[in-house]
Amino acid sequence: MRKVLLCALGIAILAMAGSAYGQGKVWDDLSWWGLSGATPAPVKDSGGGACACVRNGCWWWPTEPASNANDQELWGNRGVVYNITCPVAAAPVPAPVPTPPPAPAPTPVHTKPTFNNVLFDFDKSVLKPEGRAVTDEVVASMKAHAGDTLVLEGHTDNIGSDAYNQALGLRRADAVKRYMIEQGIAPARIEAKSFGESQPAVPNDSPGNRSLNRRVVFNISIKGS
Repeated sequence: MRKVLLCALGIAILAMAGSAYGQGKVWDDLSWWGLSGATPAPVKDSGGGACACVRNGCWWWPTEPASNANDQELWGNRGVVYNITCPVAAAPVPAPVPTPPPAPAPTPVHTKPTFNNVLFDFDKSVLKPEGRAVTDEVVASMKAHAGDTLVLEGHTDNIGSDAYNQALGLRRADAVKRYMIEQGIAPARIEAKSFGESQPAVPNDSPGNRSLNRRVVFNISIKGS
């Protein structure tokens, strides 16, 4: 009987102690939060105190105070959280490299063209069909390159006086010039001049060679040259 009474007394004392402890502790009191120095960023664990080592872990403060039922998760909710491995900082995202504008297309190189000479019959300045065909090629080139200009150089063989051949060479150059103007080339882009018999292409020692000297030469000047 005495043993039973002692057990009952012990149970009563424990119940009173538990009631008193429960009345004195307020589990959901979050007043500590404002003094916690809470920060969302991890803080490297340096060991503290006399420890000169640097540990691998980091401390986190919760970013917001929180309570939970019966405060069963104090370590994770009401204080700091410790993790053995610190988070690896994300590598900075490099700024996008601006794409350079495409290089302008290279300007096509316009080289000085060369054309066959226009040949004339003896003592004539009439433009023949084959001469017009050659001149048409020159007209097309000058239309394609509006900055080009042209000097028409008239020549003769060595038959006749120098004065006569000088005038004949100019008539031949003028005949080609008139035709080019008719085909749409501005007169200001064409100059006609005569060299007479002074600049033969080949020696005037045969009929065949003299026919090659009765000519008009196209001397093109391209824009920018």
